[in-house]
Amino acid sequence: MSHNPLPITNIGDPYILKDGGRYYLYATSLPDGFYVWQSDDLVNWSAPSVCYRRQPQSFGSRDFWAPEVYRFGDEYRMYYTAQWKKFEDEELRIGLAVAASPLGPFEEVSGEPLFDPGYGVLDAHVFTDDDGKRYLYYSRAGHNHFVDGAQESDIYVAPLSGDGRSLAGEGVCILRPDQEWERRDGMNQYWNEGPFVLKHEGKYHLMYSANFFAGKHYGVGCAVSDSPMGPFVKYPENPILAATAEVSGPGHNSVVEGPDGGLLCVYHAHTDPMRPSGNRQLYIDPLRFENGRIRILGPTRR
Repeated sequence: MSHNPLPITNIGDPYILKDGGRYYLYATSLPDGFYVWQSDDLVNWSAPSVCYRRQPQSFGSRDFWAPEVYRFGDEYRMYYTAQWKKFEDEELRIGLAVAASPLGPFEEVSGEPLFDPGYGVLDAHVFTDDDGKRYLYYSRAGHNHFVDGAQESDIYVAPLSGDGRSLAGEGVCILRPDQEWERRDGMNQYWNEGPFVLKHEGKYHLMYSANFFAGKHYGVGCAVSDSPMGPFVKYPENPILAATAEVSGPGHNSVVEGPDGGLLCVYHAHTDPMRPSGNRQLYIDPLRFENGRIRILGPTRR
């Protein structure tokens, strides 16, 4: 990569799908849906186009966040977060929409969330293991979830059905915000969110974000396990991606294979590092495994 940050602003939670030698960027971007951008080299990007917009049959009414798109055979499936329209107060759930093209238009599978655990959930990530089994990682929303007097968001995992349209078992809590660096914002609320899994030499590395997304301390940590269902143990050297004097709030990452075959960490950081806010933009930096650990060569601004 030769440019950081990339000139895509007012986004969050970036995810890049590589399909047929072309790259498709999805992100939190519209109040009622999502944009998609296209690139051949991860440097030069098309203008955004709408790939999903809220429909009459959609379960969601607002707060359309964190889309991730996967190819299942000839079909593209988008897992995303939205506010369930039958509730006035915050009740986030995960939805599923499908399309024949990565550009969309994506249409709802049903008028209901993918699943309903009875509490808010967000930030869906699908991991497919070498044996073809799929797992859904997600975050429990902190709204009305109090632990020791503070609101808390935790990361869960559940087996996903073979067709990817339902859960095949109960969700299991695998990460809580329990490291010192994850409690820097002083807001009486703590987060583990934005999961993303890489498998390397038989180990499952679960990347996640912590702290407040609109604060400078938002960053990325990692945990490792011998099984996709855990238990996961956090790296003692966390965070693996953190703010610098030039980059504020780097987080909610995904990973994609670059044009040269190397791995790249895709993440957002605040557009104005002096004024952290929900206005974030796209960054991409190299990612490597060193001594059995993930190392991100960033954040960089160049």
